[in-house]
Amino acid sequence: MLTSISEPQTRRIDPGDLAYWSRVRSQFILEPDHAYLNNAALGMPPRPVRDAVAEGFRLMSENPSRAKRVFHDYIEGELRPAMAGFLRAETGEIALARNATEGLYHIVNGLDLARGDRILMTTQEHPSAVRPWKVRAERDGIDIREVHIPSPLVGEDDIVERISAAIDGRTKVLFFCHVTRGGYLYPVKRLCALARERGLISAIDGAQAVGMLDVDLGDMECDLYTNSLHKWFLGPAGTGFLYVSRAMQPSFSSLYASAADRVEDALRYEVQGTYDLPVRAALGTALDFLNRIGIVNIERRLRMLSDYLRRALLDIPRLRLLTDRSHAISSPGSTIFEFDGINAARWRSPMEEEANLHVDDHDRDGHHGIRISTHYYNTTEEIDRCVDKLRDLSRREE
Repeated sequence: MLTSISEPQTRRIDPGDLAYWSRVRSQFILEPDHAYLNNAALGMPPRPVRDAVAEGFRLMSENPSRAKRVFHDYIEGELRPAMAGFLRAETGEIALARNATEGLYHIVNGLDLARGDRILMTTQEHPSAVRPWKVRAERDGIDIREVHIPSPLVGEDDIVERISAAIDGRTKVLFFCHVTRGGYLYPVKRLCALARERGLISAIDGAQAVGMLDVDLGDMECDLYTNSLHKWFLGPAGTGFLYVSRAMQPSFSSLYASAADRVEDALRYEVQGTYDLPVRAALGTALDFLNRIGIVNIERRLRMLSDYLRRALLDIPRLRLLTDRSHAISSPGSTIFEFDGINAARWRSPMEEEANLHVDDHDRDGHHGIRISTHYYNTTEEIDRCVDKLRDLSRREE
């Protein structure tokens, strides 16, 4: 059965309610004694999402003709409108994709840009987000300019001022992360307003935002936004979306549909041909699971856990917290840090192999540190285990 998607939870849930969050945690099937603290890399779908994918492929095997019709009706009749509602966008502004990178290739190749036109981005962008722009630069002669953003961040005003000062007469597109790989939260609404004031197109890499933050695309007023739904949203691997604002669509080209095809709205930006219908349909189950908790409750739970983690990390000698403790410029989920005189990026493997702790390195921007990304299913006990292991590894370096 395909999931009927619930309306968003409006009841306020205490982020420290142990009984409630333990029930939520029981829906995840991670191997015993493992603590998964690397959700910024790949999300851990709950049991209902796993089951929805499996059931979907069973339906495809039993009666492919019927299953294809059922999935199509569900995706168009319930899933797409529900996703648009969740993001506060119009249904016709949402194109479904495999991931944020696929959406970025659509963005890069759908824009009408000429030789010499400039794309302004920051030094904090993810390599897979920069690559599509470099491909087009080689092919069409567009110009890429990077604005240096310090790590750690200085503040919201500093980000806006640096980007504003770099805009010139050749700049056509302002491209930036909503939340960076390292968990820095950009002032997206202010940057979108800046783009509008200067006559630029705003394009946002939201891979690290949807599912941890209450993302309101209508209020943000960006032109283009892309996301991987297999990260914080906890959808199946290989799911994402591209948002193309209604105002942007007349000037944003499709790689797959001509005017004669008469494909309406953002559907014309989707890859054509057969795709993994059961995986895409299981996004409905992921959204239902999220709605039953409520994105506002999720964000508050994430803030509680990351605040707890950041306080605990400060007690480790030689550790330098790179993520700001201010909520204004830090993501609710990801925390990065380094150690004076130590290449802690090497510790990812021993943490997993010796202690079943799954984290990631942060080996960029002049740092050789660690990234821990906590989600709502994590616990303070898991954080304590992780901090104890970090303390142990740092002692070995003495």
